[in-house]
Amino acid sequence: MTTVQLDLNFDQIKRLVDRLPRRDKAELARYLDDQTLFTEVRRVRRELKSLPITQAELDAEVNAAKKARAARARRP
Repeated sequence: MTTVQLDLNFDQIKRLVDRLPRRDKAELARYLDDQTLFTEVRRVRRELKSLPITQAELDAEVNAAKKARAARARRP
């Protein structure tokens, strides 16, 4: 297996993503969501640590965030 390293700026990456088929964009969105979801959950827990919240309420917030991300991934 050959490894290639490219130095691309963010605008170049966006232009490459723009050229992807819709299905690949959706898969990329899910991948990026997976990469960031746990960080977001930890951040929410830290912010809410001082507030009384039940596990059920926290679960509801996480599920709402997942649904919002899924909706964003389905957008063209």
